[in-house]
Amino acid sequence: MRSFARITTLLLFACTNAWVSGQSVQQWILWGDASMARSEFYGASRFYADALELEPGRMSLQWKQAEACRLSNQYDKAADLYEVVYRKDAGRTYPEALRWLGEMQLCDARYDDAERTWNKVLQKEKDKSSTMALRANEAIKGCTLAKQEGDQNILLEHLPEPLNSFSSEFAPRIGPDSVLYFSSLRGDLKSDGEVKDSTTYFTHLFPAKESNGTWTIGDPLLDERQPWNSANATWTRNGKSILYTQCDSANNCVIHYAPFTKTGLLGTPQMGLDGGSSTQPMVVAENDTEWLYFVSDRPGGEGGMDIWRARILNGTAVDPRPLGPPVNSPGNESSPWYDASNGQLWFASDFHAGLGGFDIFHSTWNDTFDAPVNAGMPINSPANDLYPVYNSTTGEGWLTSNRKGSFAAKGETCCNDLYRFAKRVLPTGPFVTVTTLDTSVIASLPTYDPQTVVERLRSAQPLVLYFHNDEPEPRSRATRTKQTYGATFEAYEALFPTYMKENEAPDAIVDFFAQLVRAGRSRLDTLIVDLALALEDGHNVTLDVRGHASPLAQNDYNVDLSRRRIESLRMHLSNANDRALQAYLDSTAANGVILRLRPLPFGEDRSAPGVSDALSDVKRSVYSVEAAQERRIEIAQITVEPVKEHEFIQRFSIGTVTRGRPEPFDVPVKNESGQTLTLISGNAGCECILVDRLPPPIEPGGTGILRISYSGRSLVGPLDRTITFQTNDLPSRFEIIITGLVQP
Repeated sequence: MRSFARITTLLLFACTNAWVSGQSVQQWILWGDASMARSEFYGASRFYADALELEPGRMSLQWKQAEACRLSNQYDKAADLYEVVYRKDAGRTYPEALRWLGEMQLCDARYDDAERTWNKVLQKEKDKSSTMALRANEAIKGCTLAKQEGDQNILLEHLPEPLNSFSSEFAPRIGPDSVLYFSSLRGDLKSDGEVKDSTTYFTHLFPAKESNGTWTIGDPLLDERQPWNSANATWTRNGKSILYTQCDSANNCVIHYAPFTKTGLLGTPQMGLDGGSSTQPMVVAENDTEWLYFVSDRPGGEGGMDIWRARILNGTAVDPRPLGPPVNSPGNESSPWYDASNGQLWFASDFHAGLGGFDIFHSTWNDTFDAPVNAGMPINSPANDLYPVYNSTTGEGWLTSNRKGSFAAKGETCCNDLYRFAKRVLPTGPFVTVTTLDTSVIASLPTYDPQTVVERLRSAQPLVLYFHNDEPEPRSRATRTKQTYGATFEAYEALFPTYMKENEAPDAIVDFFAQLVRAGRSRLDTLIVDLALALEDGHNVTLDVRGHASPLAQNDYNVDLSRRRIESLRMHLSNANDRALQAYLDSTAANGVILRLRPLPFGEDRSAPGVSDALSDVKRSVYSVEAAQERRIEIAQITVEPVKEHEFIQRFSIGTVTRGRPEPFDVPVKNESGQTLTLISGNAGCECILVDRLPPPIEPGGTGILRISYSGRSLVGPLDRTITFQTNDLPSRFEIIITGLVQP
């Protein structure tokens, strides 16, 4: 479904001289065809789109656009176009339309639609043993698999910039020097997105090191003799030699062998692999033998790209053979990784039953390889998931994916990013569903070390999340919402074509969505992982969240809107990771730890000067970048504090009360310490909750009655106040959280 030896992010080349008005349909098509011939599929999709603007009903043009969108991973657009073509043509001129419709529906997570499409493919296929029928059966199994719950024992981390970028990163491997090496196509870009020097714009191997969650990227390993694309590093047993893929401008790829100098590449083609392409090497040492696993489309395989294996003897690959079924299939298999400690082969396939695109599988060696097992979610996604690496000793793994949430400047699934995952052992107690690593695994992974996570949270830059105009709950004076931020993001993302259409300079809105909207959404996922670890490790966390709104409405309305947006973040956190954070938000976690959101709502008065507030000019007041930048919330500060020993927090709900109507309450206070507890004074920090009477000293294990009152002086909506007590230091700190709902 995509070329693996060379990442074709040459799509980023901007054809700015072509974006002019008044061109004929034929001229747009010629430009699109030329881009397709150069494998610049995203550019081709833009040219065909302009042709369709002038002649929207031409089926041959819709087919060209569908192909360009498929090959540039614009799954949603491709699915819609293939469906239009199939409805018109019924497979007469374009017999592949129905098959590609099913593939794109899988990649776009339209699993019910995909299941219907693949059943139709199977029904039309007369030979039930044909490759198409076999693929249809696997795809139908994939639809069923996609509806199952993901593995809660796996923590997946989208790695940050600068390790990932808005280009493509792939094939991560840890070298013999304990440095991460990965492949990437990176270059300096002009303001219009065009590469400054295309003669040096190639895929290279980059080294990267991590320190306290921050990545530093080294200089690429270059072969000065041949400015070709180099990728996919692996090393011999002694670490003195590196094997990698080198591809020329025509995408002819051959595995090369070179001394590992850490500064450059002086490779020669791997001996013994003549007569066909070879790529994605992986060297495995078993006992006294070294094996080379690699990918090739040479004759003798099952079809497409297959995984092969050869013995390395005196630097030569001897007797290369395909692995054969059940690993290889009539489709494409790629990126092998073999763990000799447990005999498990990890690889990617676009044919075996999966969630969409390429999925990651593993197969265990028992004299022969067992039937492949899909790695499931969250390792796999509807998009392409490739280049698996898994260390069964440390529990750490890596993968490459273009799933939603990856950094993308040319469509949300355009480009590959690096992800890290780890197997976990679930702890006992109330946090059973949280994504928490076993402590032995944490010790071996600095990024997941609790103290490292705490420091990262404390030093985090403000996290900004963006919204469409008047979302969520438009035209409402409510201060609460049941929508999660994730739901508002998806709705916002669906409006991206409208934003493009309404902007005279669409490049600016492309950059806004890529660099701010989607990047913020991705950072939120990373934050949730860090929060789970810090909370379970016994740290109270407070998120100070500030709301903003564009100036289309009055300021008091914008204050309510900002509160709804902050509430959508609360709902998102509450529902994340199978509600793993909910107990902390509700202050009911057994370890007494609390996750707080402290709203700091602001409205129009904080909008940047010059932002339009004209309802009659929605291009500027709604769809402009300037207006869109104002519709946001910011996690401005994260406060992380350890729960001290002998610190107790209890909770009491006063239920529903009425604004302006005072009401008293008796609150039971239990002494869970081993010594007598004396409450000296208490303060809720507001006039809405008052402490009327303290209980007498409470014996260990006993309960006293605290009298409080709701004064009636509060806003309508949820009530959440903490009474902090001065005690006799046994415990050193005592809090009671008062919750309720205030009605008008």
